[in-house]
Amino acid sequence: MTLQPRSATLISRSPWDGSLVCEAAPADPPAVASALERLAQAFPAWSASHRLPARQAALERFSAVLSAARPEIVALLVREAGKCLLDAQAEADLLPRKIAISLGAGLARTPLSGDPLRFRPRGVAACLGPFNFPLHLLHGLVVPALAVGCTVLAKPSERLPALGGLYARLADAAGLGEVLQVVLGGAAVASQVVADGRVMSIAAVGGQAMGRALARLLAERPHASLALELGGVNQALVLDDADQALSVAAVAEGAWRMAGQRCTATRIVHVPRAQLAGLSAQLAAARGAWLPGTPEGQGGMMISAAAREAFQQAFRALPAGLTLRAGATDAAPGSCRAEPLLLAVEHHAARACALYREEQFGPMLIIDPYDDLEECVARMAANPYRLAAAVFSASRERFRACAERLPYGLVNWNRPTAGARSDLPFGGTGASGNGRPAALAAGAIFADETVIWE
Repeated sequence: MTLQPRSATLISRSPWDGSLVCEAAPADPPAVASALERLAQAFPAWSASHRLPARQAALERFSAVLSAARPEIVALLVREAGKCLLDAQAEADLLPRKIAISLGAGLARTPLSGDPLRFRPRGVAACLGPFNFPLHLLHGLVVPALAVGCTVLAKPSERLPALGGLYARLADAAGLGEVLQVVLGGAAVASQVVADGRVMSIAAVGGQAMGRALARLLAERPHASLALELGGVNQALVLDDADQALSVAAVAEGAWRMAGQRCTATRIVHVPRAQLAGLSAQLAAARGAWLPGTPEGQGGMMISAAAREAFQQAFRALPAGLTLRAGATDAAPGSCRAEPLLLAVEHHAARACALYREEQFGPMLIIDPYDDLEECVARMAANPYRLAAAVFSASRERFRACAERLPYGLVNWNRPTAGARSDLPFGGTGASGNGRPAALAAGAIFADETVIWE
């Protein structure tokens, strides 16, 4: 991510029908610099310890504004982000809930007063959001930063300028305009923000390339904190005693909900070889529920035709040892509709290919049979992108034995890999992050733990 010329216009079209949703100009360098200067000037007053009640009141106003705007938020998440109605409603409902959790359990985790330990806000924070949960994941960083006393520059995904503009308007309506600045733009805007010496904390959700670029930008500023959530190659393990119907339903949902555009989506499921034929047939049948259709269904659209084409192109010439069991990779040009893909490992050589080892951000699932459980768990543990895992078993003891050996950020029992709880920390290990979890733990990204020693 290096400084680049701003594109003339940010344009979004509905993934459902291609209709124009928004045209917006990205922030130019003077506008970004001005926003950062306003935030730097507002920080001393906003961060003062005696202002905590005022910060809480401001965020509670924001919660009320977000709740009142729920219909508008839901409609725009469907139209601009290509979400199904149920997923859009769920995301909208998370926004006020995040504020309540941050002001309660979140601040309890990062106390701003007391001896000998307390947390002190670091300064101006930058929060960079993704397109898949365009409000929830951005908001999930913004709110903890504001709660601990930082002022915040938020950059929503450039793919969804209308949603970014809506978030800015709602923040302004809550009276947060002096301490929360929202700027639209892509990599050039993000580069300018992160490189600015007034920014003391950066939290971002995206891919490996983004994480490396941000780290390079901060090479000369090691005192600036960087928190990254970089996706995962999330794996599920079905044990021989698992409830097959439950396992199939959970794996299918984890892989194909939201067209697979979730950082915690299930990419690989390991099954006993003796159950391969039966589970493959059941998963192939389960695909029907996740075919993209209308917003009232379950199967959402991919964010853009270009993203859909790049995703499907990767599966049109499969490497040796990997076969396509169900699904098609030939959507019409210009379409954002991607069928759920079910693939199978026919030979262990497939485990070395990029389709198996790297995150594929779309509706795909690889079923991989195992003969030796110990060897399978060891392979899962060696996965570099360890964000979320799932183990399916009728035995709590067997689940716990596997979970102890799976160094993932989240290990689920008899539920999908996908999803996370706002009242618990959220982050991955290995290449899935850099050891700075968000969700309940996000306050510590934006504040330093200090000691008052008498």
